[in-house]
Amino acid sequence: MNQSITEKFEEFKAHGKLPSPRGVALQIIKLANNENTTTQQISLLISKDPALAGRIVKSANLLVQNSGRPIASITDAVTVLGIKSVRQLALSLSLVADFRSGMCKGFDYQKFWSHSACSAITAQKIVTKMRAGVADEAFLLGLLAQIGRLAMATICPQNYSQVLEKSVATQNLGDLESVAFGISHNQLTALMLADWGMPELFQQIATHLERPEKSTFAEGERDWFLLQLFHFADCMADVCTATPYERYRLIPKLLRLATRVGIETNILTEVGDHVVQGLRDWGTLLNITMPSLPSFSEILNSSALNPEHVGVNNLPNTQLPTQKLRILLVGDDSAIQQSYKKMLETAGHTMTIASSAASALAQIKIRPPQLIISNLDMQGMDGIECCKALRKHPEWHKIFVFIVTDQNNTDRLVEVFDAGANDYLTTPINEKILMARINAAQRIIHMQETQEEDRLQLRQFADELAISNQRLQVLALTDELTDLPNRRYGIERLDQEWAVAIRGSRPVTCMMIDIDHFKSINDIYGHPVGDEALKLIAQSLRQAARKQDIVCRLGGEEFLVICPDTDSSAGFQYAERLRQFVSAQTLSAQGGKIHFTVSIGLTDNTNLTSSEAMLHQADERLYAAKSAGRNRTVGQ
Repeated sequence: MNQSITEKFEEFKAHGKLPSPRGVALQIIKLANNENTTTQQISLLISKDPALAGRIVKSANLLVQNSGRPIASITDAVTVLGIKSVRQLALSLSLVADFRSGMCKGFDYQKFWSHSACSAITAQKIVTKMRAGVADEAFLLGLLAQIGRLAMATICPQNYSQVLEKSVATQNLGDLESVAFGISHNQLTALMLADWGMPELFQQIATHLERPEKSTFAEGERDWFLLQLFHFADCMADVCTATPYERYRLIPKLLRLATRVGIETNILTEVGDHVVQGLRDWGTLLNITMPSLPSFSEILNSSALNPEHVGVNNLPNTQLPTQKLRILLVGDDSAIQQSYKKMLETAGHTMTIASSAASALAQIKIRPPQLIISNLDMQGMDGIECCKALRKHPEWHKIFVFIVTDQNNTDRLVEVFDAGANDYLTTPINEKILMARINAAQRIIHMQETQEEDRLQLRQFADELAISNQRLQVLALTDELTDLPNRRYGIERLDQEWAVAIRGSRPVTCMMIDIDHFKSINDIYGHPVGDEALKLIAQSLRQAARKQDIVCRLGGEEFLVICPDTDSSAGFQYAERLRQFVSAQTLSAQGGKIHFTVSIGLTDNTNLTSSEAMLHQADERLYAAKSAGRNRTVGQ
């Protein structure tokens, strides 16, 4: 965190309203910070608050389900969970109890806590399932992972409500928070966790929870994997707290994230069903209104989520998209424009005005609106010409266009639709008809945007799947220890080089290489030293090889080298060079030096009928080299 963000956090703390534990919960946290504190001391302190004590016992039972006998007392809870987890649990329960409501009108406190609980339950289950961490710690981090949002709603209720309203249109909450307050909710969360003594990893995960690609974690390492799991848990919470219509848009992202961290469909369904059940249990315990959900398999498979199956106009009002529209009004009659503007702003839409078609087209280039309401008759370019100009740009095809005409001008409606308009309105303005038309347009716009987002997500998913398949293919053809191509790759490549050589009447040579007395290295120095020896020989063969040659590990201490466009005479000279290069290598072990030699069997494609015959002959000659005393090449 940079200094200015830390300073902003200190300002928030000085405000005195930053969400923080109180009463016995605060005393528990302070006492738990002392390394000399005992289980009995913590248990005695918790018992002074019967309500908190009861919730801690019930929470502990939920956190350690199926672990044996139920937890019946505070002492049992502290013993089973440990002082650190009880400390975090007391903190979490205190915050939920004290901040179920507040003054920020744009902030849905109940939805915030139900989202947090859902994230916590998912994190607990998935970390346990993937054996990636401690279940109760995962639950508590999931519950507090976005506590910075609650803090902003508590400290700056009016300003934060305005920020939330703006974010509905831009979908960029973090940037808007940084502009308004000098800090984002993710950064604030991380600093609050640090202030409460949470582990540094918790802070880093909170910072990058919604944008894990911005973290400095190396892909594949444990911390990166944990961050991905918590990002997945956050997305699961989005799905579970969304309306049925919104879930359709979110499910592809959830499936993509599940694939990214190796969560198969059956595990995803199991986790989802656990979350559905857990929401009921934790909702009762925390006194939070939780969403009522069907089984998770129904959520994944229900065709009702697809607008194409539902029918846009048949969606119930509770499923209408909540996101308001960016609307551009075009016309030179200011009185009519102001009437539209007032009615639509009252409905929550973002309005801009252009006094002419030319001005409108200029504004659209800067930031395209989602919907345009244009007068038909205007000085200069009229509404029809404006619509034609708009439809010439492929990126503007999906902008929804209303043309406004008076009752006496309906004969020109054919021209209006031919020009590319989606619908029309008539003057004088009827507010009920206007809002009904706008709501219908809003459904269509939202569906189009949802489908486009799904298309992009599926494309990203396909790209990631392709990359994953490439990695799996590389792993399938690579020897894990030496990083050389493995036996499968070597045999396939020898077949290919054989076919090329036969078609072009060209020579190809292959050699089988075996490390002499390798078993004694393992017996004397142990297998770890043996592994180091294999890696050293592999590296030596690769260094001595020509660019066109293919060096593979067949298994054990055997290697295969394929030499395209090389006859047996040139191959023999090359094999000797390899043998001598390996002989010059040494490996330090147990205060001494290990020296190496190799035996080589060499053959080319002369008078042979297949690549299999070639490999067999090279193997026979390798056996002859070892029988003749080792550390030599046999090529005939």
